Amino acid sequence: MKSKITQALVERGPTPERGKSVLHADTEMRGFYLIVTPTKRSFYVQSLVNGKQVRTKLGDHPSMDAKQARDLARKTLVEMRGGANPNEERRKAKARGITLRDALDLHLAAKPLSPRTKDDYRYCCDQYLPDWLDKALAEIGTDRAGVRERHRRITEKHGASTADTVFRIFRAVYNRGLREHPELPANPTANVDYHGLRRRKVDSNADKLRAWGKAVLALHPVRRDLHLFMILTGMRRTSACEARIDDLDLGTKRLHVPKPKGGAQRAFDLPLSGPLADLLGQRQSESPRLHRKSPWLFPADSKSGHVAEVAQWELDGLTGHALRHTYATLALQAGVPIAELKFLLNHAAGNVTMGYLNPSLDHLRGYQEKASAYVLDALGLQWTEGEWPPRLKQDEPADTSAEEAPSINELALA
Repeated sequence: MKSKITQALVERGPTPERGKSVLHADTEMRGFYLIVTPTKRSFYVQSLVNGKQVRTKLGDHPSMDAKQARDLARKTLVEMRGGANPNEERRKAKARGITLRDALDLHLAAKPLSPRTKDDYRYCCDQYLPDWLDKALAEIGTDRAGVRERHRRITEKHGASTADTVFRIFRAVYNRGLREHPELPANPTANVDYHGLRRRKVDSNADKLRAWGKAVLALHPVRRDLHLFMILTGMRRTSACEARIDDLDLGTKRLHVPKPKGGAQRAFDLPLSGPLADLLGQRQSESPRLHRKSPWLFPADSKSGHVAEVAQWELDGLTGHALRHTYATLALQAGVPIAELKFLLNHAAGNVTMGYLNPSLDHLRGYQEKASAYVLDALGLQWTEGEWPPRLKQDEPADTSAEEAPSINELALA
């Protein structure tokens, strides 16, 4: 309806029913409006800007009265008819104000990342880019030389791998801010010369593997089985350490991995070979005895309640992610095809064809059996079905008395 927008109209104009609104067009200033809803009374202007109708909000009553709104409307309409779009100006102003910290919060809230990954993102920004956190992305984005220089300085002080990791995180966070505010400068990491470090090659020659097999049997049973589990599955350290009793199904010979790298959407069932079923069956029965009511397959007297640190000097560096490399190499040598190996390692599909494949657990278990037999043979270990742990080939059985009476100090694994 048309009427002059006065303070009396703003204050005493009838309130519409719920879900409806009333628009009052000012009779004295074309393009000046009052929109009344059941909960709000707001001032707007509308005009052609470069051939397109644009409506923009001026403010709400009572923070703005009718006279203030009329004065602002007159000024805004003049600018709009001159080609200025106040909505775009607001977006640009907001883009100029978004900081690296704001973009980091946006990025972490938008993606289903694991708590550990989120902690890593925040740690890298807090530790290596603290002076950038409250700086506007627009300011960082325009200083492309400064961004390259920061990468160089981190490389010099903390190493090439750290520098590349920090700037991959920064690149992802900046891109999230750029999606929110396309007015920002292009991502300045385009000017960074990444080192492109190659994956390390793991030394797993025959002698070292047999020495490892002998050394691992002498460890405390929990740590022994954790390392053997990792070399027989290629499981990442975090997923292996956090394996739960409730996720183990020995009846169908599978272990559910609910939160692997990539988050819950990458959850999968790991098929268990005979040796793996015996290993985890042993842990399932022994864990409650070692740690009452523990939900973990590999428990420890640590803050988390499970083994958290896998470093082991007795194993000569062949621990953690190196065991994933070793498993992949030995499984390939055992005759496991690349496609099946990718599923056993829970690697992301690398192409469209891989995305189509969904092999059954029984199909994958056959290859897991082949891999386990080959790995144990390479370690110089002999497994007998229904028994655990395995024995050294052509040697006396390894001393497993620790299984009977584990030391509490030995279980203090942080």
